Amino acid sequence: MIDSIIDNNCNSDIKINNEHFICYFLEIKARKSIYTSKSYERDIKDFFCVDSILDIRIEDIRKVTIVHTQNFIMKLMDQNMSSATINRKISSLSALYKWLLKYQDNSTGIEIIKYNPFGNLKDEKPVINNKETEFLTKEECKVLLGSIDTSTILGHRNKTILELALTTALRKSEIINIKLKHITTYTGYNVVKVRRKGGKDDIVKLQSSVLNMIDKYIKLTKRDKIVNGEEYLFIGHSSNGKNKEKLNASTLNYMIKKVARNAGIHKNLKVHSTRHTAITLAILAGATVEKVRDFAAHKNLATTNRYIHSIDKLKHNAGDLIDLS
Repeated sequence: MIDSIIDNNCNSDIKINNEHFICYFLEIKARKSIYTSKSYERDIKDFFCVDSILDIRIEDIRKVTIVHTQNFIMKLMDQNMSSATINRKISSLSALYKWLLKYQDNSTGIEIIKYNPFGNLKDEKPVINNKETEFLTKEECKVLLGSIDTSTILGHRNKTILELALTTALRKSEIINIKLKHITTYTGYNVVKVRRKGGKDDIVKLQSSVLNMIDKYIKLTKRDKIVNGEEYLFIGHSSNGKNKEKLNASTLNYMIKKVARNAGIHKNLKVHSTRHTAITLAILAGATVEKVRDFAAHKNLATTNRYIHSIDKLKHNAGDLIDLS
């Protein structure tokens, strides 16, 4: 049973099983996604200007008004933060307040908070610039992969990551969290086990060429799928202190940009670009909307339809009917 202790003096705080209330909130969020939880933590600390979540009291939460939230948005704008980043920070803080709003005591009628100051900021939040994610054509994919020198472990790792990403549409969090034991077979098919957004486990089919690249990479790193099964598949190979450690998202983005630049591809690419590319190439090859949805692991068919609509808009452009010659 959850034992909540609410003290109504000026130093009030909430302890849930002797755990700080925001830590408990973050722990709940981490059950679905550790990355979402970490992002929430950064945004909450940023707003309350603290180094540790433990420094935030329930009284600090209660003191926040619409004026504080508006000033926070203006401060972020003055720092030239992107619209998407500002909106994410507001969403993180709103999620905390929405969670606290759920906690009421039926026996005493006590409420922890009465309203969410981040919940109605539609007019204050900046409009997100929905700039299209850049992606690669089939020919550019070939150029990109062909440009990588695989005579080194680092080069082989980078090409393996890109071939995997471009043929599976995996997200960056799904790629960096693959462990050696996740490379396996299922009903005779070569697959990789991944954890999707929301914490759902899934299996993704691997092309034989990609599996060969993975197997060779494991051999180059002197590891074994069984003996080293708990180790992350893709690790660092450098002298920057991250050697043999699990990769992070920023490392992946940096690698893709560097490989593209060396290949002479002048596009602003990141990990999501490889996912966008894989989905687009599947659509252009004639895959049905249902197959693309399963391939991309979209929760909502409307998300898949946005990709299809973007391609159809180019295929069947009304401007093509205009002849000025």
